[in-house]
Amino acid sequence: MRSSGISPDVACFHSALRVAGSPGDVSAVLDIMSTSGVDPTVPLIVTAVHKLAHGGDFEGARCLIDKMPEFGCVASVVVYTALFDGMRAFGDVDAAMGLLEEMEGGGLGAGCAPNVVSYTCLVKCLCERGRMVEALSVLDRMVARGVMPNRVFVRTLVDGFCASGGDGSLDSAYDVVERLVVDGALSSGQCYNVLLVALSGAGMAGEAEGLAQRMMKKGVQLSPLGGSAMVRELCRSKRWLDACYWLRLMDDDGVLCDSDVYASVLLGLSQEGHVLEASALVRKAMDKGICIEASRADYLVQLLKQHGDEELASHVLGLRRSPQVLSH
Repeated sequence: MRSSGISPDVACFHSALRVAGSPGDVSAVLDIMSTSGVDPTVPLIVTAVHKLAHGGDFEGARCLIDKMPEFGCVASVVVYTALFDGMRAFGDVDAAMGLLEEMEGGGLGAGCAPNVVSYTCLVKCLCERGRMVEALSVLDRMVARGVMPNRVFVRTLVDGFCASGGDGSLDSAYDVVERLVVDGALSSGQCYNVLLVALSGAGMAGEAEGLAQRMMKKGVQLSPLGGSAMVRELCRSKRWLDACYWLRLMDDDGVLCDSDVYASVLLGLSQEGHVLEASALVRKAMDKGICIEASRADYLVQLLKQHGDEELASHVLGLRRSPQVLSH
């Protein structure tokens, strides 16, 4: 760039850091910045710290944080959480736990106390290693410090229990949700839908259906995300009629699932010869203005024509979304 009379700026160096593959690459970019007279910004430092820690260079990451005042920057919980998450990604749980204790102790300065993002990183770290008892204790730990859980934190913790498959894990997932509903940390709709997504993602279609039924009886509405996750799992299990039933039920309750869910159910119903159900679902999709990705719609049309259902095939063509629309 210098040969053309153009000097790299902070944005250029930040882009280089994002694609850096090792701590050595990160150090090289920072050295070039220094010789170019370009001072790093806080967002750039956060990226560099995370990259260094992810590569195992915890010392280099801490040194960079210590130098922040030289660049006119102030260290905050954001940069320390980046360091913490890098340690997690590298796999050093002890180092991450030690850093969190430093953050809680107040020795890192004002504005560096852990927040909900920091505790979510810790829960993710523990769940990845099957340390579920410790992961659950984080909830008490953060609440005791006045940090309230958000939906991402709950999703991370509940996902961990549902994926662990250990004895009592499912009960623990329900206990977490029920506790948060009672405490009022999140709404019942948010909590139960997080659990619905987690159960569906863990392949527990039957458990997810049971939860959805209880939610509807209690007047807790399924979210489009939760409903779509459950129906996708039913499709994965090739339970096409059940998936169609739930789509109708949610539609009556004003819940609109993702378009790819409708496409999957339509395809499964057609393949299994459930023409009446497929026809009703096509009309429902048309009424709702739902469009289906072009290649899937074309395949569905071809399949229906093979079954001799030209009329239904023509209706599916009306749902076809062109590639040009997808590109916008």
